Amino acid sequence: MGARRIEVLRGISMDIAHNETVFLSGASGAGKTTLLYTLAGLERPESGTVKFEGRELYSGSSSWEARLRNEKMGFVFQGYFLLPELTALENVLLPAMIGRRTTKGEAEESLAAVRLADRMHHLPAELSGGEQQRVAIARALTNNPDIIF
Repeated sequence: MGARRIEVLRGISMDIAHNETVFLSGASGAGKTTLLYTLAGLERPESGTVKFEGRELYSGSSSWEARLRNEKMGFVFQGYFLLPELTALENVLLPAMIGRRTTKGEAEESLAAVRLADRMHHLPAELSGGEQQRVAIARALTNNPDIIF
């Protein structure tokens, strides 16, 4: 069987207002993750533009794109990406190591907000799948991002 090209993002035009909540749903393979990665600056589109706060996201300035993702965006990936040797609290603080100004207190507040205050010193292997997901959500919330993917 030969490989065939599948177009998943074609003819999409959308505006998302500040404080607007948007949910994506669709069949497996429909392009939901591809769309999120494209909107978040993680996967460059073959054509078209993506703008964030009026500026072209894929403008060629990778340092601006990285700073934007670090300072204005939060991410909850399908595969949580928790480091197994770090506690829940340390996993939430991890983005602070690459430039965010998150404090331990803010990380603790985020874990409390997702009802994990009593589990913050546990390793991922000691947490249920749902608890691991909530650690990932707390990590995304900690920096008070403008948008969460």
